[in-house]
Amino acid sequence: MLNRKFFAVFAVLAFAAPSVWAARFHVVTTTDYTTALTRAIGGDKVDVESLVPPGFNADLYSPRPQDLFKIHRAKLFIMIGLNLEDWARDVVSAADNPNLVKAEIYHGIKLLDIPSGTVNYSFGDIHPFGNPHFQLDPEAGRIMARNICEALVTVDPADKEMFDKNLADFESKLNEAEKRWAAEMAPFKGAAFIPYHESWDYFAKAYDLIIPEPPKSIEEKPGFVPSPRRVEEVVRLAKDKNVKLIVTEPYYDVSVAKTIAERLSIPYLNISLYDIGLNPKETDYFSMMDYTIGRFADAMNGHGS
Repeated sequence: MLNRKFFAVFAVLAFAAPSVWAARFHVVTTTDYTTALTRAIGGDKVDVESLVPPGFNADLYSPRPQDLFKIHRAKLFIMIGLNLEDWARDVVSAADNPNLVKAEIYHGIKLLDIPSGTVNYSFGDIHPFGNPHFQLDPEAGRIMARNICEALVTVDPADKEMFDKNLADFESKLNEAEKRWAAEMAPFKGAAFIPYHESWDYFAKAYDLIIPEPPKSIEEKPGFVPSPRRVEEVVRLAKDKNVKLIVTEPYYDVSVAKTIAERLSIPYLNISLYDIGLNPKETDYFSMMDYTIGRFADAMNGHGS
């Protein structure tokens, strides 16, 4: 269950923000792409850093001692929510920062994969409130940016005009980028692919791709290494569904995805979804999307990892 200390971005927290900040203020986020979005909206009023290093899986991150110091001196803590960063509640509590404003920025996004009925850990590493891996959907990027803007204004209302202008600039740039991304992905409309983990559902929906269900993913249960029986099942279902591509991420067992792709004689794509700051081609939200879509399109055209 989500910690009750984490409220919607619009919630009034146990903190009375001064009307004017004399200098830049410190913001801590959980992931590199939320850091990039915060820099875009906060501009020169914020110093921003993320807890999860580039190339690491935010689901499986283990906080480090230095994270306590980062949070202790921050004015604002931004997380995705939906139990993606289930580890965050303990490190925030241990940081002992009673004046910290906390925001979850999933609010307003049309969530996928919300489980029905009773949910427990026998289902695997499941997110009971919906799938939090929506960063590859440009509409989700737009909503996250708006929520970040609201959070920044909560901390620094005197600079609302600047934050609003930066948000408008971001959305204008996003509108243009969406046209480019849609054109690049248009040739693959209706194509089927299978990811290792359920990290690509929003991307598939945004660009009219198909993730066959079953198998839905290579994992039989989220967070569980697929058994040989599961691998055989995925191969069989992929043949039946005319799957064109296998997608994996480097923090999972890449050899499994490669084996399935080889069995099917189709390409596979191995790409990290948390690489801003590590990959020189990914420096902000737009270059992250450019890189991801470019790699995906190349793989669909037979030039996979």
